[in-house]
Amino acid sequence: MRKFFFIFFALSIIFTSCDYIQNPYPEGNLNVSDTSSCPPAQFPLVTDHFKKILIEDFTGHTCGNCPKAAKELYSIDSIYPGKIIGIGLHVGGYAAPAPGYNSSPSTAYTADYRTTTGELLDAFFGASEFGLPQGMFNRKQFDAINKTHLQFYPNWKTYAAGIINEASVVDLQISVDYTSSNRKICADVRDSFLTNMNGTYNLVVFLTQDSIISWQDYIGVNKADYIHRHVFRDAITPSGAWGELLASGTIVVGTTNSKRFAYTIPVDYKGIPCDVNKCHLIAFIYNTSTYEIIQSEEVKIIP
Repeated sequence: MRKFFFIFFALSIIFTSCDYIQNPYPEGNLNVSDTSSCPPAQFPLVTDHFKKILIEDFTGHTCGNCPKAAKELYSIDSIYPGKIIGIGLHVGGYAAPAPGYNSSPSTAYTADYRTTTGELLDAFFGASEFGLPQGMFNRKQFDAINKTHLQFYPNWKTYAAGIINEASVVDLQISVDYTSSNRKICADVRDSFLTNMNGTYNLVVFLTQDSIISWQDYIGVNKADYIHRHVFRDAITPSGAWGELLASGTIVVGTTNSKRFAYTIPVDYKGIPCDVNKCHLIAFIYNTSTYEIIQSEEVKIIP
């Protein structure tokens, strides 16, 4: 506990002494591919702009209350269709393989959905330290000491209702091309600022996989056929969790940026098959000083 206190105390000093930390947890992406062969991207004209809420759900398969949080996320998505994007980040001890957990068969709870990026985000935002499940809504109210950015699941609906009508400040689109022969995706991300802004903003692109059926502690009951939703798989952005510099300084209305990424989807992650038909790309833009996400978007790799 004293070690965690020292880490977050040190981080708090850093945050108060400078505006921006360039990738506080250095990380590389080994599956990044060459973009030179990627086809031209096509983006439709968008006239209806609205801000989306990215909900990062920190979870684990031996966390008995975590399915309650997943249910809340699903319910919020049903209330605000098209405005909610979810990511299931399996992190910490609750996500570690635990064969035979809770008197289950020795073949149960062997999956490991933890990732380098997920563990970095967990360490930085302090979800496991606070206790799972925890959620972040557009990473609002970031505070390294008081953890006000973490929301406990019984409050999720109320919190979502309070921010769902925030005005959109940037339009964000993703164009994706997938080649089945080599499992390569080309992702083009384009943004257009809808208002004048100041600050430094990074772009992050994540890969998620939906509907993975595996074991889960459901309030003390072992569920062999639990459906794990929007499981985080990897960061597509080459520098990993913290993304690529998008814009900095004074940003005027109409400023547009385009970024291209290529990535080869592995056949499996830690022995867990990756079904591309159930995979999505999620892109989001965040303020590097406050960590708040100003816009996010999601697209299915194979529509």
